[in-house]
Amino acid sequence: MNQEFKSDSSTPSRHLTPAEQFIVRIGQFAILVFFVYIVSDLSSIVLIQFGNAQFAAGNMKLGRGSYTLALELKPGLKKAISQCDSDVVDQQYESAIEHCSNAIKINKYHASAFYNRGLAYYNLAQDEQAIADFTKAIELIPVYTWAYIDRGFSYVPQGQSDLAISDCNQAIELDEKDASTYPSAYYCLGLAFYAQDNYDLAITNLDKAIELDKTNPGVYFLRGSIHDKQGEENAAIADYTKTIELNPNYTDAYVGRGNAFADAKQFTQAIEDYKKALEMSGDPNNDSYTYCVQGVTYIKMNDFQSAIMALEQGVKLNATSENDWCKSALEAARQGILVP
Repeated sequence: MNQEFKSDSSTPSRHLTPAEQFIVRIGQFAILVFFVYIVSDLSSIVLIQFGNAQFAAGNMKLGRGSYTLALELKPGLKKAISQCDSDVVDQQYESAIEHCSNAIKINKYHASAFYNRGLAYYNLAQDEQAIADFTKAIELIPVYTWAYIDRGFSYVPQGQSDLAISDCNQAIELDEKDASTYPSAYYCLGLAFYAQDNYDLAITNLDKAIELDKTNPGVYFLRGSIHDKQGEENAAIADYTKTIELNPNYTDAYVGRGNAFADAKQFTQAIEDYKKALEMSGDPNNDSYTYCVQGVTYIKMNDFQSAIMALEQGVKLNATSENDWCKSALEAARQGILVP
């Protein structure tokens, strides 16, 4: 038997009013936006993780492509990463920490955000925080060569030169096919061996760094410092001079060369370098040291009046017990006593 379909009179139907239709559309749009947001957010996270895996496997192009696509799907992350990167390049380290931290909050798998924040911490002499961030970058990408190198540099001021040596050797092993990081890795080794007073190995590694890259003033400065400690004044003067050629604003290089000139009994040249350093500097502790060694050099020149003026300025800028040697030199100058 055929039965007719009859509507349920208990649920009367009616058309929606325009206001109700608008509310429904807003609701549908909100659901769609939420869905797109969730999908893009998850896709961005997955792409970054995929990129990390590709970097770790040595597929650099695929890794970079995955990172780029992830940023396109997540404009907020893209902006934070861009600000993080540019702040580091512009040496705006406090701002870099803020923007890199924002990027990490958005996506905690973005290895370069940790690396760049580590660089910012390192340049602010916050070595423990720098080490933590470099370590996180390495956890995300175990072949992150620069993270090993810069963690190595961060270990040295913490008195952990053995760990620095291990990290920088690891960087060299990782980059067997791409030696672009070698100069910095050998520089790191030189600094670590220098911290251990192993000057021969320090010089060996710094020589290698210079052989690969002759444009880094810091490497020449460090090698000059070692030559100076070894009593090789002429070699020290040559390295300090090269440092200044590469970076005319390298204040410490003028002081170092001044000391080397003084050790070589070339007192006039030493005084000229100390004066140049004082013209450029503005740090009270550095200036105190420079005035003090300048004063000692004047004593060696039998110019006690100039010595007294320089030494008094040095003591004035730093009257702590660590500057007692300068105070003793000042007393000697006042008494007209030559110092060795």
